[in-house]
Amino acid sequence: MLFSFPQLRLILYRLNRREKVFLVLLLQQLVYRFYSRITGESLPYHFPLTLLFVFLAVLLGLQYLRQLIRPMLWSLRNRLMVTYVFIGVVPLLLILAMIASGLYLLMGQFATHLVSSEIRSRQLLVMDAAAAMAWEAAGSTCANLGEGNAAQFMTLLQHRLPGLEVVIQCGQNPHYLPEGGRGKRIPGWSNPGYMGVVIVGRQNFLAAHASVTRAQRTVSVFAYEPLSSRLLSNLLPDLGLVQFVELSNLESLDKGAGEEKGVMFRQNDNGLSSGKAEELMALPPAARWWDLEINWWTLLTLQHWDSPAQPIRILQVVTRPTLVFRHIFKTFDLTGSISTTLKWLSLALFALLLVAVYISVYAGVRMTRSITQATADLDVATGKIDLGDFSHRIPIRSNDQLSKLALSFNQMTENIQRLIAEVKEKEKLESELVIAREVQAQLFPKMTPQLKTLELAGYCSPARTVSGDYYDFVPIDARQTALAIGDIAGKGISAALLMAAIQSSLRAQLTFHGSLPSSLQSRDSLLSTAQLVATMNLQLYESTTPEKFASFFLGVYDDQSGRMLYTNAGHLPPILIRQGEACRLEVSGMVLGVLPNALYDQNIVQLEPGDLLVAFTDGITEPENEYGEEFGDARLIDLLVRHSRKALEELATLVTSTVGEWARDPDQRDDMTLLLARRT
Repeated sequence: MLFSFPQLRLILYRLNRREKVFLVLLLQQLVYRFYSRITGESLPYHFPLTLLFVFLAVLLGLQYLRQLIRPMLWSLRNRLMVTYVFIGVVPLLLILAMIASGLYLLMGQFATHLVSSEIRSRQLLVMDAAAAMAWEAAGSTCANLGEGNAAQFMTLLQHRLPGLEVVIQCGQNPHYLPEGGRGKRIPGWSNPGYMGVVIVGRQNFLAAHASVTRAQRTVSVFAYEPLSSRLLSNLLPDLGLVQFVELSNLESLDKGAGEEKGVMFRQNDNGLSSGKAEELMALPPAARWWDLEINWWTLLTLQHWDSPAQPIRILQVVTRPTLVFRHIFKTFDLTGSISTTLKWLSLALFALLLVAVYISVYAGVRMTRSITQATADLDVATGKIDLGDFSHRIPIRSNDQLSKLALSFNQMTENIQRLIAEVKEKEKLESELVIAREVQAQLFPKMTPQLKTLELAGYCSPARTVSGDYYDFVPIDARQTALAIGDIAGKGISAALLMAAIQSSLRAQLTFHGSLPSSLQSRDSLLSTAQLVATMNLQLYESTTPEKFASFFLGVYDDQSGRMLYTNAGHLPPILIRQGEACRLEVSGMVLGVLPNALYDQNIVQLEPGDLLVAFTDGITEPENEYGEEFGDARLIDLLVRHSRKALEELATLVTSTVGEWARDPDQRDDMTLLLARRT
């Protein structure tokens, strides 16, 4: 199992709303895709939910990228690295990329231009052959075109144009040369002067239409030559690989012509198109490491022989820079206009290079100067501080990490004199607090009373030097002992002083009233804890300001009968553990020091052998963990029930250490006080 439930809960708790929505959409996408794969159907709202998922993914990606880049640029070391990249690497990469892409484009375009020009020249040759044949046929009779001078002239033309065939329209019937040619008739869409590429079935032909009138007789000739891959490659044999590529899904061709929809075709030796690519000549190997393959295309519009459809073919040229340069130097005179063009192009590229370098150097110098200037300012300022001059201030020049450091340095020099005085005052106060802590320690019980039927223990951990919590064991006579615990509002010296006042008031009241009666059977004859607490409340109200108050619990235990008379003045109800079950002493009244005439109730609880009574302050139950969740009464009760048989001192240590591990706060926020009693 990769994650436990608490770990998964922790991860989900730390996610923001956008991340939680993204997780929900991710789960939805997985479910939808699984359902679509199983059933072959799509669930509703699949497309808009997918768009939303992609949008959120992009937003989160940008957010994480920003969070990744921001701390990197905040660091001085990384800023220097970015500076050097801007100065050296970025301009070089941009220039190289621009030059490479420009050369690739120019060489690819030039290569296709050369091939297109050669095809055009070949078409002109076919047109010349058609015109010559028309002139020759017009001088002969239509009946003997296949045997006379026209046939001999056709043989001469085929020496220059292998594979040349013609359709001669002389009179009403067409004639074909040579015999058994593939032409049926002159296409109906063709007009004299036409010159282009014609498709017959899956074959491509260079075709031309010429018409001649001689001796009052008009003869039309439609000449065509197979345009095979071999012919394409032989047009410019040292340029590279030249071939037609057909995208049949871009065309509207009749199925009778044998076209296959959605398949890419390339020409083979016979001029036929097939599903397998056949390269008639291999591309020469690279002459240098930079002699990469250049793959470029141009579009050509063709014509069907039997229909007016005009499909589109892609003329693909695969070459290398060295082959293109060879044709450039062979084709053009570099002392003419091309030389001038290249000169101005070189000057433009050089000027662009200078601009890019200047911008990069300028940006790098500015960033480097800001760093070095800030470092120099800090060096001067530290020298002034070393000499004791706290009035020096660093000038703030920008808004970055160095400027924040300078601002912090200025704030430090402003506060340092005040801090020196505060340190002296704090040392004096701490010495007084140490004395106060020693005095307060004398107020807590120095010895725990040793009773016959009751074990007692107390624990107090102050959040500050002195505590505002209070617990006490006061022996009244041989049978009776008072148990008290309180929590004074506030912390520090004021709470400690109020704690001392309550302690002195309690002990004075118990001393004044004397010992309790020996029997607790008749409540009317006993010392009333309710009356004692009411008297303490009145004294506290009259001797303190209204915002000072305290919660207080007082119990009087009879060591013979095992009964305890108690009164609760707004304190947390103590917990009684009996036979593995927990209950609370719920009787409670107003806290001390708020109302002068507050009335308090009292109650009696019979402690059985093995009973565990635990009184505590809110410093035990209210500490929060990192998620803001309090330790709480339920966890305390569960801890006490599971460990109720341990020794009281060990149990007190266990409770406080468990609460500390729950909060994981090195600075204790509140006083922690425990009073424990177990009936033996």
